[in-house]
Amino acid sequence: MFEDRCEAIGPRLRRQLDRVYGEKHSVGQLWTRTVELLRACAADRLPELVALDAARVADPDWFVAPDMIGYSTYVDRFGGTVNGVATHVDHLEALGVRYLHLLALLKARTGDSDGGFAVADYLAIEPRLGSMADVERLAARLREARISLCVDLALNHTADDHPWARAARDGDPYYRDFYIVSSLAKARAREADLSQVFPSTAPDNFTFVPELGAVWTTFYPFQWDLNWANPKVFLAMLEVMLRLANHGFEAFRLDSTAFLWKQPGTNCRNLPQAHYIIRALRAALDIAAPATLLKAEAIVPTAFVPPYFGTDEGEGFEPECHLVYNNSLMVAGWVALAEQSAALPSAILRASGGLPRGANWLSYARCHDDIGWGAVLGDLEDVDPDPLARLSHAVRFLEGADGSWARGEPFQSDGSTLHGTNGTLASLAGLEAAADENEREIAFRRIALLHALAIASGGLATIYMGDEAGLLNDSSFRADAEKAHEGRWLHRPAMDWAALNSRVTRRISNDLTRLRAARIASGAAGAPTVFETGHPAVLGIGCGRDRVFLNFCDQEVTLDEPVSSGWCDRLRGEAKGCLLIGPWQTVWLGLAA
Repeated sequence: MFEDRCEAIGPRLRRQLDRVYGEKHSVGQLWTRTVELLRACAADRLPELVALDAARVADPDWFVAPDMIGYSTYVDRFGGTVNGVATHVDHLEALGVRYLHLLALLKARTGDSDGGFAVADYLAIEPRLGSMADVERLAARLREARISLCVDLALNHTADDHPWARAARDGDPYYRDFYIVSSLAKARAREADLSQVFPSTAPDNFTFVPELGAVWTTFYPFQWDLNWANPKVFLAMLEVMLRLANHGFEAFRLDSTAFLWKQPGTNCRNLPQAHYIIRALRAALDIAAPATLLKAEAIVPTAFVPPYFGTDEGEGFEPECHLVYNNSLMVAGWVALAEQSAALPSAILRASGGLPRGANWLSYARCHDDIGWGAVLGDLEDVDPDPLARLSHAVRFLEGADGSWARGEPFQSDGSTLHGTNGTLASLAGLEAAADENEREIAFRRIALLHALAIASGGLATIYMGDEAGLLNDSSFRADAEKAHEGRWLHRPAMDWAALNSRVTRRISNDLTRLRAARIASGAAGAPTVFETGHPAVLGIGCGRDRVFLNFCDQEVTLDEPVSSGWCDRLRGEAKGCLLIGPWQTVWLGLAA
């Protein structure tokens, strides 16, 4: 099977290598070493992984199925250790989870590590969390439960104490070329074309290292950008991915994909070579470990996202990532709550259609990161004459201004900039501020509304740990010297297992269960469709055979849309007459069985 796949997919892989490296390097030699690596890793696949490869080659759309629900969590916040996670797989099964993303699992640098995303060893697990043997046992348990295990892979950079970085600092020319090093003068000249990811806590894109010079550091000074123009970096990272796949990981979240290629005179984001690199990695995995998914973290305006699924370059369609975060839709949901208008999520959903086969959005209401406002500004520029003012109003509301029920906090924003907002789903949706039963009920509706947006929009809807339990903002991080500067720990509380039987948790989990059951019944898969509802606050989503109505305002809405015989609200039962939608409510119309 390996030889068959190599013959069929090899030309696609070779084209990407030619595009990236053909001008300056011997691609023939690179190709030979790449095939040798693929063959060796394919031979090391466990029999159960080989069987999984065959099953997924036969069913390439397995991850687009309507029953796909994901879950994302930090190991220590969820189960303490990898073995602790294994003891809670039953909780994931009860939620219907089919995909588990364990955040920041690989061994991180000593001290500040950007929440674990400054990786010191790609092939080792963070020691306090467990070992690779523990991960292999967990992966086997998850496969029994039909849950695919995902791990973060920081493609853009390593930690400054990674063995490659230490060797570069010690003067090894082989590993010095793994990083992008220049003089201070060149670094200052390049800064003119580059924006800053963390302008308040990590300004500038270069860090001076006495032993080397100015090292390119897009994110934090301790995260050194890899030199993907060096084909040896490609081979090293490909080997990392193949070996991790052989340990049982079935998906990779490709961190910071937009930044991979550095080219003078550009902003070094979303360049064609970055796409060719990811397509080459996809083709290689399709040959040696085809059960494996690639997921792009491309936090960019929606118009820049489709190429991360792949494009036709004249040789037929060339696939890139199986999954891409629909970040703009997540942000749009929060803007809709603040504005009490469905306009922005409607525009984002309309721009999210037309996915190629074998591709899917990853949708979500919240995640481990802040709600980043920059990307959606690009979406607003086409529909609003003053997008910054419009977005600023929504942000102020979500951060508690103007009598708001939201309890968010600004992230990397100082009044003159608009960067991000922190907070858990429950706190941002009003549960923390709720003073009585009526306000709690309204908060529950907003939580369900945002989960409905993610689930009804057709993607692999992913729950962030604690959102199913209604966990609130956790300010305890401020007392931890290593975390106090990083405001995103506000929405990274430890899982409260004792609260799982609470009324709050039961209510939110029951809403999630009904939403998942409704999508399965709808038969929905793939990209969403949008229809007009006639009301500015009500979003209409076509989900498979069903029609879903999401009311983003605090008023009851009656739509001039009679519900004919045989249709019902899958979330509440029988529906008759004109469509009546309560404040912050979702109505999911489908044909009764």
